Amino acid sequence: MRITGGKNKSRKLANIRGADIRPTSDMVRSSVFNILGQKLTDLDVLDLFAGTGSLGIESLSRGARKAVFIDKSNKALDIVQKNVNLCGFENISAIIKEELPGGLSSIINLGYGQFDLVFIDPPYKKEYIKSTICKLLECNLLSKEGIIVAESAAKDNNPLPSQINELRLELARSYGSTLIGFYSYNGRI
Repeated sequence: MRITGGKNKSRKLANIRGADIRPTSDMVRSSVFNILGQKLTDLDVLDLFAGTGSLGIESLSRGARKAVFIDKSNKALDIVQKNVNLCGFENISAIIKEELPGGLSSIINLGYGQFDLVFIDPPYKKEYIKSTICKLLECNLLSKEGIIVAESAAKDNNPLPSQINELRLELARSYGSTLIGFYSYNGRI
């Protein structure tokens, strides 16, 4: 697993083996960032169900201002910390242990503000995407120009709803068994 673009392009990241963590492949990550655009200058990024942290770290490599990584697994958070350190992003990263989606309400008062780009990569077949987006909106953590990138198994039941409150699914792409959806308020994609 490597960073696919930006100042840390080709840097190898630490990975986790096991059924409970499923890192986004380099090919899928590269495709996501091709759609988002190569430069993410000054964006604040939230990486939910962070796993290895590859999505948030890729964003930092491409110019994001800061990234907050949230996962419930100590094992995952240790790997995120290792990857943040490998890339030299300690000063622009925060790593938080919380159960999602409910734990989003506990980060409201931590001073991170709203986020411009949110990655949601939950365990497959658990139907966390809609509830996580609803909680994110309830907590007012997404900026009005914000984009949510959600990852699901292509075979999940209703994996990417076409609308969640004010957010619309603007674009969906399938990469083998992985389905990626891009949500926004105003058709930014």
